[in-house]
Amino acid sequence: MQTGVSYFSARTLRHVRKDLRDIADHGCTYVVHCYTETDLAYYSETMRDVADATREAGLEVWFDPWGVAGIFSGETLTRFPLDHPETWQVLSDGRRIGAACPNHPDTRKFLREWIDACAAAGGEVLFWDEPHFYAALLRRDFSGAWACRCVVCLSLFHHRNRYPMPAEFTPEVRAFRESSLTELLTDLCRHGHEKGMRNALCLLPTDLTSHGFPQPEERLCRALEKRGVQAESAAIEAMMHVGVGDFGEAAAIPDLDMFGCDPYWYIFGTDAEKFTRVYGEEAKAAAEKHGCGLQLWLQAFSVPQGREDELRIGVRVAEELGATHLAAWSFEATASMSQIRCARPEVVWSILGEEFRRLQDTS
Repeated sequence: MQTGVSYFSARTLRHVRKDLRDIADHGCTYVVHCYTETDLAYYSETMRDVADATREAGLEVWFDPWGVAGIFSGETLTRFPLDHPETWQVLSDGRRIGAACPNHPDTRKFLREWIDACAAAGGEVLFWDEPHFYAALLRRDFSGAWACRCVVCLSLFHHRNRYPMPAEFTPEVRAFRESSLTELLTDLCRHGHEKGMRNALCLLPTDLTSHGFPQPEERLCRALEKRGVQAESAAIEAMMHVGVGDFGEAAAIPDLDMFGCDPYWYIFGTDAEKFTRVYGEEAKAAAEKHGCGLQLWLQAFSVPQGREDELRIGVRVAEELGATHLAAWSFEATASMSQIRCARPEVVWSILGEEFRRLQDTS
């Protein structure tokens, strides 16, 4: 099993090299470097130096479009929509949101340019991190509005379904959103392969209640009640739906090399063993069917004090499922990011080191 960690802590090479030594000492074999829009604009040469230093440390170089265009994961900001307002997503209530629409041709052109920059920097794997349309809950938006109803999406939906896109979050709207993301990824993965890099895709767990985890939806309903909001079931589904729920469809992307998910039981408020196993097994079935490696992620942020040892459960389940890749978000248990750092980051980072070194010793 290959073991890795995400990294966005520094761009000064002497600090990066020190951190890379620490990462290697913790049993990692690869680093998922967050290649942000700031890096793209101001640090492209530096990122090539970072990639070289990573290989010198004996680690494989992965690049993550963290926050890029407002489509991929990201506790970081995007500039592209500011420069290209024509690409903005439009919500079902008519509001325009400063995140680029995955269907807009200019967005896709920009993302291919990001791939070109990764290839120039010496990237080996492109890590497609939690692709999604506007995620309302991540912005504390409880309106039930969803994206996207821009002119491009309206036209595409009408062309495919032969009727106008409804204003409600219907099964057809959900299917359109998911197919839009898989079509975008199909284009990007093909371009990545053409540039000599492999592709890994990670999906955030969705459809939680149908998988046996009603707790997040129940918490959302209670939060809405406190705000005096009477939300219909379609609005609840719109708020809960993030990314692509059809793992089989996503893993079928032709140029995909690794497929997986990040069953972060801490933030979803669920059981570590059950949550990792349910979504891990679904990801495994999809990956095996389509000949992909299986990657699972461990949550090394916002870990409460006294629950750090639960990470060992996630590692054990990944082992039992035969994951080819395991990774943790992020370096030093996200100690540098005050909003989501672990209660005791040094404890989390130590446990990850123990487990990752054990995995390498037994491989």
